[in-house]
Amino acid sequence: MFTNYLKVAWRNLVRSKWAGAINILGLAIGITASLLLFMVVQYEMSFDKFQSHYNEIYRVVSKDKYPDGYDYNPGVNNPVPDAIAADNLPFGEVVPVKSAYNTQVNLYKDAAEVGIPDKYEIDYTFYTTPDFADLFDLEFAIGDIQRLSDPNQIILTKKTAEKFFGNWKLAENKTLEFSSGLNLTVGGIVENIPDNSNMFFDMLVSYQTVRSNPGIYDHDLESWGSLGSDNQLYVSLAESTDVASAQAALDGFTKKNFEGRGNSEKSLILQPYKDIHFDQQYGSISGSVTRLSTVNTLVIIGLFILVMASINFVNLATSRAIGKGKEIGVRKVMGSTKTQIIFQSFGETFLSVLIAALIGVMGATLLLPFLSLIADVPEKMDFFQPIVLTFIGILIIALTILSGFYPALVISKFKPIHALKSKFHQGQVGGVSIRKALVVVQFTIAQILMISTIIAIQQMKMVQDADLGFTKDHVYYIEVPFDSEDERRIEYFKQEILSNPSVVTASLASDVPASDNNSLFNFYFDGKSEDVPFPAFTKFGDEKYFETYGIEFVAGGPYQVSDTIREVVINETMAKRLLIEDPNDAIGKQFRLGFMKEWATITGVIKDFTVNSLRDEIKQLVIAPKKDFYHVVGLKLDQNASLASIANFEESFEKTYPEQIYHGYFLDESIQEFYESEQKLALLFKIFAAISILISCIGLYGLVSFMISQKVKEIGIRKVLGASVSQITFLLTREYFIMVLLAFLIAVPIAYWMMERWLENFAFKISFSIGLFVVVMICSLLITGLTVGSKAIKSALANPVDSLSDE
Repeated sequence: MFTNYLKVAWRNLVRSKWAGAINILGLAIGITASLLLFMVVQYEMSFDKFQSHYNEIYRVVSKDKYPDGYDYNPGVNNPVPDAIAADNLPFGEVVPVKSAYNTQVNLYKDAAEVGIPDKYEIDYTFYTTPDFADLFDLEFAIGDIQRLSDPNQIILTKKTAEKFFGNWKLAENKTLEFSSGLNLTVGGIVENIPDNSNMFFDMLVSYQTVRSNPGIYDHDLESWGSLGSDNQLYVSLAESTDVASAQAALDGFTKKNFEGRGNSEKSLILQPYKDIHFDQQYGSISGSVTRLSTVNTLVIIGLFILVMASINFVNLATSRAIGKGKEIGVRKVMGSTKTQIIFQSFGETFLSVLIAALIGVMGATLLLPFLSLIADVPEKMDFFQPIVLTFIGILIIALTILSGFYPALVISKFKPIHALKSKFHQGQVGGVSIRKALVVVQFTIAQILMISTIIAIQQMKMVQDADLGFTKDHVYYIEVPFDSEDERRIEYFKQEILSNPSVVTASLASDVPASDNNSLFNFYFDGKSEDVPFPAFTKFGDEKYFETYGIEFVAGGPYQVSDTIREVVINETMAKRLLIEDPNDAIGKQFRLGFMKEWATITGVIKDFTVNSLRDEIKQLVIAPKKDFYHVVGLKLDQNASLASIANFEESFEKTYPEQIYHGYFLDESIQEFYESEQKLALLFKIFAAISILISCIGLYGLVSFMISQKVKEIGIRKVLGASVSQITFLLTREYFIMVLLAFLIAVPIAYWMMERWLENFAFKISFSIGLFVVVMICSLLITGLTVGSKAIKSALANPVDSLSDE
């Protein structure tokens, strides 16, 4: 019976090639888009679920309460891991993980370690203990985790070992040298960590290495005031311990060790490991972090596209039902039951969906390599995973039911006597009001995506064109290693660079004006012994910092040449928070960071500039000279600077730092990287808004074409009676314009609500204007006019003799 249904369905499909092609094309586009979106969503939702203790791991994070707000940090103070273990808190495993990024590894060609080494840069390095393997799954190919009990031991992933030695089997007991001069012995090789992990690493180094080399790592395990995001702590709960009791014990530990320290109220919080991937507040130690709202947006867009494709099918299928009247009438007279006719209709729908799914799978497979351009996914992904194939099967069934239910119900209700005599018209088939409602839904979705796209584009344009408070164009910066106390290489390198005629000015600093750095310290002001009840965000730079980056002063000026902090500059926000109304009143005031013994003098107040990204509020900032922290050489370039100049910078660097890897960047390009995820989301909106419009136009064109074909004689009669082309065109298109306007009224509040929530991620954002919505409305009307109007005009211009000749 089922085979017979499919045979009849195939014959009907072949007989109505044009209508079938429109249906299949709309469904195929929808399925292709949905499959690609599913790949992104599935990847984001799969993070770390391969870990066997995924639901049992917790990260201890820090929350500091100040009088005017909170500060959140994914790390813990240096002594916390040892102190928690010593206090026997109700935890099973206590695992410190200290992270390092872009670690340079040197390999010498001979054992004597002479000459220039082969230099490698490794993305993620973790310093940890053997207990790491009790929380996180590791599969060893060589060695075991106990090698991390000793100092100067390192474990590599297979990929990293092959990068160093060509063959991972040759790596055991080999010696690596970090750029700091530290030598480490390879004690083990583990299988590569999957990309979908927020505990992704390339190298594991023993935590004892940090303990044994305090001079290299500057990691004081006794300093309760030291807090950094690179020093994280992961735990599991002791047997028979619940989260509430473990948190209560941690609260007691916090009170015992932090009460009375610093100027904040400290909290240590247990964060479930499974929440890390979607937590923008604390972030992750490695791997990407995604807003859950972004994933939900992708799901909604996927559903929107599928619903639109199904609406196309339903509208065209119910409109075509007149052409099947006699077939259904004959079937009923011959004894077919209502159930059999419904199954026959579903058979036709299933065949169309199946063909569309095959086309969609082929389309998605071809487009998959380009998916990383619009989403944070790996360049290579396995499309034919069990979960994807299961989704395809569910999608086929769901679309068959969603697209086939209403047409099957309509056809099954045909009365044989009316069907055989064709005693019904379009108004009686499938409910005109329902079809119109579906068109309204379709254009509502399309206009929601259009509005969202324009808002996302405008926000990204605002970000690109925003006045950040400093000069980002024609600024180039080079990262250099820290000088030791007896070294002056950074000064020598600066002078070498300044000899290049394309360099206008140069500055040494801890970092550029806008970066992801958030160094903060407690501080004292105006000679008072109590520290100020909020921290100072800090950057260190020489006296040329302000000139190089075009930072303007509103009062005073830069400090004098110095290698240590004798004078400082603050920003407007800092002055306001110190209750200084007139910036000139800040000049000459005393200022001291928490680690300083002597007071410094404020020499100037600068205009506020964007310290991180436009997602964040302007922060209270102090800039001071301190040579020990300089590792960035910033260059203001002449507008005529060429690539040859950049090559000269690299040549000078290699002469000064032969053992180091060169890193140079244009400031404007590095700032754009802050908004990579938003840029990709804006691009995604553009693509899927275009897809939604395409699907709408395909369906609308097919529906209008069929509806007009049913009105050929009516149009002929009207022309004979004197109706003009414009009158007939207006008659045929009027209801569609009304439906588009109704859809616009529904789409506006929905899109407004959605994008208002998205813009909450930015401290600086655009405001909505009426003009934005008017543009979308006009575009929608134009698209509808082109789609419907072209067909309507063609019909209105037809010779009435042709349409009435058989009467």
